[in-house]
Amino acid sequence: MTTPFVSSSVSAAQTANDITIDALVGDWRWTNPAISYSFPTSNSPLLWSTSFGSGYGPQFGEGEPWHSAVKPLTANDQINFELALQKWANVASISFTKLIETNNEVGDIRAAYSEDPDDFVLAWTYLPGFSVRAGDIWINTLGLLNFQDWNPGTISFESILHEIGHTLGLKHPFFDSDYPSAVTLPADLDNTLHTIMSYTYANLQGEHGNEFSFHPTSPMVLDIAAVQYLYGANNSYHGGNDNYTYNDENVHHETIWDAGGTDTLHYTGAIPASIDLNATNGSYIGQPVYVQSNGINLGLPIPNVWIAAGVTIENATTGQGNDILIGNIIGNTLDGGSGIDTAVVRSQRSQFTLGKISDGYTITDNTNASNRDTLIAVERLKFEDVGVAVDFDAHAGEVAKLLGAVFGPTAVTNREYAGIGLVKADTGLNYEQLGEFAIAATGLDTYDEIVTLLWRNLFGTSPTRTEKSPYLKMLDSGQISIGALVVAAADSEFNSDNINLVGLLQTGLEYI
Repeated sequence: MTTPFVSSSVSAAQTANDITIDALVGDWRWTNPAISYSFPTSNSPLLWSTSFGSGYGPQFGEGEPWHSAVKPLTANDQINFELALQKWANVASISFTKLIETNNEVGDIRAAYSEDPDDFVLAWTYLPGFSVRAGDIWINTLGLLNFQDWNPGTISFESILHEIGHTLGLKHPFFDSDYPSAVTLPADLDNTLHTIMSYTYANLQGEHGNEFSFHPTSPMVLDIAAVQYLYGANNSYHGGNDNYTYNDENVHHETIWDAGGTDTLHYTGAIPASIDLNATNGSYIGQPVYVQSNGINLGLPIPNVWIAAGVTIENATTGQGNDILIGNIIGNTLDGGSGIDTAVVRSQRSQFTLGKISDGYTITDNTNASNRDTLIAVERLKFEDVGVAVDFDAHAGEVAKLLGAVFGPTAVTNREYAGIGLVKADTGLNYEQLGEFAIAATGLDTYDEIVTLLWRNLFGTSPTRTEKSPYLKMLDSGQISIGALVVAAADSEFNSDNINLVGLLQTGLEYI
C-alpha cells in the first residue's frame, strides 16, 4: 500500500534478451499488479513527503507539489486519464483501482498539474522505484496539455498514455546520456508508429515530423509486448468471437490486442484499404493518417491499425474500394466486398492450389494444408512471381475470351497480354472497347482481314466468301461495330471450348 511517505513494493525487471523489449523496460516494476491511482486535491505536507532524496523536499520549495501552479485535474481530464489507464489494462494483466487520498493512503499513481517553465515539456513522470515519488505524473500548466482536451486522437491523449507507460515501468527507447549503457531501439523502430514511448514521429519512408494528423489511441505493438513482459498478458480481453469494425466516419489509429476466439476485421467504407492480418504488421484502413510537420502532411499515409504480437485475427472483410487483403499462416476468410480487390500471397504461385467454390475460391498452401483461405468477392491474387485473375463474370472472363478470339486459343497463357487487357478493363474500357483495342493491336486494317482472323481462331480454317459475306455486310452498313463483332466471337461457345474456359475457372487467368 502506498502512503504519502512509503511507496508500494517494486521488483527488479529482468532482461528479456530481446532488444525490442529491453529497449523499453526500465529497472523496476510494481510487485503487485493491482495498482491504485488517485487525483491529488491538496498540497498539504500531510499528503506529500518533505524528505530529501526519496521525497519532494521542504514544502517551501518551488518544485512539485509545492509550486503555486499545482492544481487538481479537471473532471474531463480525469475521465480521459482513466480511459488511458484502461487502454493499458486491456492489454496487460494489471488492474487499476481509484482511491480518494487520505493521510494514510494515496495511489501508486498520482496525477496532477504543476509547472515547468519550458512550455515544450508536456509532462513528467517518476518510474516505479523506492522513492515515494514513484508513479507520480505531473502535467505542465504551461504546456499544451493544460489547453487541449485530452480526447483520444490528440497528442494530449497520446502523452497521457506515454506517461502512464512510465508509471508501469517503461522507459524511453532512445539514447539517454544519464544511462549511456541502456539498450536502445534501432532507428527504424524508434518512432511512435511502433511505440508511444518514443519521441520520434516518422513514416515508413523515414520522413520526420513533429506529430500525427491523428495520434495513437492505444499502446502500440512494442509497448504491448514490453508491458506484457513485465506483467503478463490480459488473457480475458476480447477472448470471444469479436468483430473489429472500422468506417470512414471516424479516424482510426490503434493496435489490436485480442486474447482468443474467431475474429473478423471488418471495414465498411469506400476508401481503398490494405488489410494485413499478420501479427505485428500494420494496415491502412479508412481515413488516412499522416506524419505532420507543423500541421502539414508529409509523404505517404502511415499504417493506422496494427495487430499485436501473439494475436490471431482469422478473417477480414472490406468495403467498396479496390482493396488489398493479406492473410496470415492459418486459414482465413477474406471477403473483398465490391470493387476490384486483391489478395496478396507472399509466396510463389506453385506453392498454392487454387480451387473453385460456389461463392468464390479457396487457396491452399501445398506444404501446410491447414493454411487454406476462402476468398469471397476477391478478383485478383498477387503471388511473388505472377498475378492470377479470377473474376470470370467480369474482367478476367472478358479478357480471357478476347485473347482467344483475337489472338488464338493459346494466347490465354500469354501473361503479358493478359496483364495489358486487365489493366485496360480495370481502368475503364468496356467489353466492346476492349475488343476494338485488341483488334487495333493486331494491326489489321480491313473488315475482310478482321472477319477472317476471328473465323480462323474460332474454327481453325479460313472462311469462304459465302461464310464471311454476312459479317462484312453488317460491318459495311454499320449494323454492327468491330467491337460488337469481336465480343460476339469471344462469347461464342466455340471460343469458350477452344480456350477451355471451364478449366480456367479452376486455375484462374495468370498475368503480369
